[in-house]
Amino acid sequence: MKKLRKLGALAVSIVGFSLAAALAWNPATAQAAGADTTFTAIPPVDTGTVNLTAVSMKSATDAWTVGVKYLNANTVIATLAERWNGTRWQVTPTPSPTGNADVLNGVADVSPANAWSVGYSENTAGTYTALIEHWNGTRWSQVPGGTAATSSNETLNAVTAVSATDVWAVGEHFDSTVGGFVGLLEHFDGTAWHIVPSPITYTSNGIDHGIPSFNAVVATSSSDVWTASNSGVQTAVVEHWNGTAWSVVPTPPLAVLNGQAVNTVAVVGLAATSAGDVWAVGGTTGFGRHAPHNQLVEHWDGASWSLVPAPADAATPLGLSGVAALSAGDAWALGFQPGTANPAFEHWDGTAWSNVAEPGVSGVLSELVSAPGGALLALGSTQAFLSTNG
Repeated sequence: MKKLRKLGALAVSIVGFSLAAALAWNPATAQAAGADTTFTAIPPVDTGTVNLTAVSMKSATDAWTVGVKYLNANTVIATLAERWNGTRWQVTPTPSPTGNADVLNGVADVSPANAWSVGYSENTAGTYTALIEHWNGTRWSQVPGGTAATSSNETLNAVTAVSATDVWAVGEHFDSTVGGFVGLLEHFDGTAWHIVPSPITYTSNGIDHGIPSFNAVVATSSSDVWTASNSGVQTAVVEHWNGTAWSVVPTPPLAVLNGQAVNTVAVVGLAATSAGDVWAVGGTTGFGRHAPHNQLVEHWDGASWSLVPAPADAATPLGLSGVAALSAGDAWALGFQPGTANPAFEHWDGTAWSNVAEPGVSGVLSELVSAPGGALLALGSTQAFLSTNG
């Protein structure tokens, strides 16, 4: 079976943990600089052995988290979705079409009566198909994905929605025209899903490389959508939709970062407040078995991508797994404390990133999202508890 969600070598993987933790931030308790942020944990529904992989929040009283639950002594992997109504989480039944391995990797909360979740199904023969499910306010149902004669073994990793009639899902598939796996982009136009062509290569240091997958996506409008790969070679790999076509957008070359040679670059999180304010986070690795790690933060200002320095102190995470943007002067990133599995938060105040201590928060966290009203919600894994707050 594939990993539940491919977050990259530097992101905190939630695979392998039997329980997950979710934490949320109440903006009323936080100072502008982010120094006194308060998190509160509330347990969701106990569904047994589970992994939560993604979260989306429309407001502090409307959120979804999705993932998987393990059945029959872990021999069957079934889909799982839970809804937050501001007071409690409620498990809602979701289709598991194969009865073998059905995984939800991403979710987009459009409105109380509209949500999308994506992932993949694996049958007993080991063949993968994209799994797309829709919430209509009453129940989840499976929806056919896009098809192409050259496409097989599709996996979807993330989804974002501009509106009820404009939704994007990203992942990877085997393309017979190139004889290998390439990034997969699917679009819902209000009637059906369609596979949308996109560049399958990018250039780094004068060398062309393939784009094997996409694992993050964010949109601000129908003509401003970004997706990213966790498989870059000495550069972050991002593509942009301008309303007509997808194109690779150059990012700063990263042969060296913080005085250390760079081999691979993973973008694992995207967030945006406007067409001129987009964040990409993740990490880099060097060469060799014990290669140094560095966090990656890049910003799009409407004209170009630039590398943004990390906080210069020992508490700075070596890799980031999530980012959420509330405004041009208020963004948050999530990673883990160096040498530990405890979460670490960073805050952008419009000028620089700084570390924000949260001594009361523990456990591995890997997802971070925001709501238009200002709330933040982080999702991840520990071996001890499952909790959230809106």
